[in-house]
Amino acid sequence: MLKYASLAFFVSFFLCLLFIAGSKKIRLFLTDHLHLGPQTFHTRPTPRLGGLGIFAGTSLGLLFAYLAQKTFYYNYLLLILCSFPVFLAGFFEDITGKLHPKIRLIILAFSSVLAFFFLNAKITRVDLPLADTLLKFTFVSLAFTVFALVGISNAINIIDGFNGLASMVSMMIFMSISYVAYKLGDYEIATLCTVSTFALLGFFLLNYPFGLIFLGDGGAYFTGFLIGISVVLLVYKHSEVSPWFALTVNIYPVYETLFSIYRRHFLRKKPAMSPDGLHLHTLIYKILIKRFFNLYAPEVRNPLTSVFLWIINALAIVPALLFWNNTKILILCCIFFSVFYTYLYWKIIKIRKITGN
Repeated sequence: MLKYASLAFFVSFFLCLLFIAGSKKIRLFLTDHLHLGPQTFHTRPTPRLGGLGIFAGTSLGLLFAYLAQKTFYYNYLLLILCSFPVFLAGFFEDITGKLHPKIRLIILAFSSVLAFFFLNAKITRVDLPLADTLLKFTFVSLAFTVFALVGISNAINIIDGFNGLASMVSMMIFMSISYVAYKLGDYEIATLCTVSTFALLGFFLLNYPFGLIFLGDGGAYFTGFLIGISVVLLVYKHSEVSPWFALTVNIYPVYETLFSIYRRHFLRKKPAMSPDGLHLHTLIYKILIKRFFNLYAPEVRNPLTSVFLWIINALAIVPALLFWNNTKILILCCIFFSVFYTYLYWKIIKIRKITGN
């Protein structure tokens, strides 16, 4: 397992290093001007090609695992093929800025359908009686699985706002899934998550704290898709794993996405997919870091903001690891996290109004 993970790490790291060095001479590596908006918090042009390094590292690591033991690791080759459209959609957006969000959603849904039929990545239970009855119907299971995989892919993209934020959160999620899979003797899923983690680590070391390279939509979509596939397969293959483990371990990016949709569509009367500068991580960057640390330099506030969100993410990761087979406790954990997130968000908004920041 570790040799494939090491390969993924070195491929990702050196490709990202190559992109950073090349961006100083090859202008095609720099597409920042295509992605300016309310969530832009860096001051110098930066390549958005980190996703290519992660995709290459993960794919090569899994491919070598597949070649080593075809009978045991047969799903890896199919996984690479199913996830390629997801990465390609994000990568095309990174380098052109011209792929409409609806087209990206369609491509993500297409890959999710492929995963449902070819990888058996299916949601067939949520430990709620009526819902479980409905999920016995293939069409309902397919629709909910596609919704979930598209959702988590977009959720990782949404939290990708500051150096190291999305990548560290994703590594925490992957290793949590890997731990449970290893505990159950499922070395296929454990290897998938470990290889993905090390590919992300190769990128992370160059992204945090100075932001020398960015994840990009390609990296965020691909990472989110792999997280979704991993946890859906874990729950599908092992009846002892609570389906609420899948939600609890992902609750930070998932609730961030749901809350953002609610905030934009119902409170601000704007399109749910329109970008804005009111995410929790943005408010922490703009308000809390200034107020409590008296820091104003962006190059300091940016990585410090990520640390705050890593801690918040850990509030879900730790109970998910402790109670991965206990649905009732995990439901309570999801409720607690949602309440805590909402309270913290409105508390910061109140501070913003008082201070005028």
